[in-house]
Amino acid sequence: MRKAFEGLRLELILVNDGSSDRTLEMLQEESESFADVHYLSFSRNFGHQPALAAGIEHATGDAVISLDGDLQHPPELIPQLIERWREGYDIVYTVRMANEGHRLKEFVSRSFYQLLRRISGVDISPGTADFRLLDRRAADALKSCDEHFIFIRGMVPWLGFSKLPVPYEAEPRHGGETKYLTGSMIRFALDGIFAFSTVPLRLISLLGALTVGLGFLYGLYTLGVRLFTSQAEAGWTSLVVVILIFSGAQMLSIGILSEYVGRIYEEVKSRPRYVIAEASPAMENQP
Repeated sequence: MRKAFEGLRLELILVNDGSSDRTLEMLQEESESFADVHYLSFSRNFGHQPALAAGIEHATGDAVISLDGDLQHPPELIPQLIERWREGYDIVYTVRMANEGHRLKEFVSRSFYQLLRRISGVDISPGTADFRLLDRRAADALKSCDEHFIFIRGMVPWLGFSKLPVPYEAEPRHGGETKYLTGSMIRFALDGIFAFSTVPLRLISLLGALTVGLGFLYGLYTLGVRLFTSQAEAGWTSLVVVILIFSGAQMLSIGILSEYVGRIYEEVKSRPRYVIAEASPAMENQP
């Protein structure tokens, strides 16, 4: 491990995303004991992506490596990332291989990234993780993307630059339980879709054209029945079905529009993605 860092100046930035345990106290102790260990502590929980962005934005090295603190991203892989960076790659990202016992989660994850890749045009690899190395110019380019709803897994491939994937197998969680539950994962997925694609808006137009077409055909049908047959049309069932279809289409359209409008609303307020309540002395003068 040490050989991979020869000739490099190291700094370790730990981000405390509003934890309620002894995390901050332990970070303070580590920072006091080691000069190259720094920390940022948020005033509350702002989420995984803002915490990740904070670490990248405050890093000052020629390359930045990000990974989660639960040790499911194996630190033993860092020398390989550095070696590939030395070969000239600006972005060296890791791709998680399938995990035993999590088949359903892996299937849903890969299906989501395949869908996102299709509708956004951004080459997001299935199984991609937030364990990656960014060259300084790639990290600076990412910092310039001042978005409130940041989706780093999509923004990194969107930047371009030369990149190389490195496969890995996720390790068991080192301790505690994940706070990234189903609701958080759904919000994370929605951020990715609405941040990188206008396809849902186009689907509204398609849905509107489809419902209008169906309504027109149904109108021709009822007119034909009235003019050319003697059948009595009570119409209640068909009327209710039509109303439900059109009402459902309208509500779905409004829901999609509200997702975009809500994100525009948050962006124009220009609030920061996170608030730092405390930082190690070396970090206090950082942007």
